[in-house]
Amino acid sequence: MATAELSLVFQPSPYGGREGGRWERRTLYCYAAECLVRRLRDLAEVQRTAYRASTERGYQLGPLFVEEDESGRAMHALMDAVADHKGAAAVAVPHRGHLIPLGRPRVWEWLLEELTDHPLVFTSRAP
Repeated sequence: MATAELSLVFQPSPYGGREGGRWERRTLYCYAAECLVRRLRDLAEVQRTAYRASTERGYQLGPLFVEEDESGRAMHALMDAVADHKGAAAVAVPHRGHLIPLGRPRVWEWLLEELTDHPLVFTSRAP
């Protein structure tokens, strides 16, 4: 894949809380490792399950950040996006295995949960 960020447009879901006198959209950002979603069909399934998870939790579906290698560029872009929505964002991954290429997956999980103030959302079972 040629891009670190991919987003399909879906219907927005309800707004979250108020921040600074304005309503903040609750957004579910998604992350996946390209080595585990090599086929377009797999990527579409990741997006479909993320959309389902977002609507079940009352979130708007945000971009899907796809890590093309072990550089962590997509993860850092995801973290920057999430930081702009502190308290109104969560992160979804298909399963913890998508964090393994970055090393220390539990540490990444804890870091994302700390950054968002929400538990990491797993959208499917590990293969």
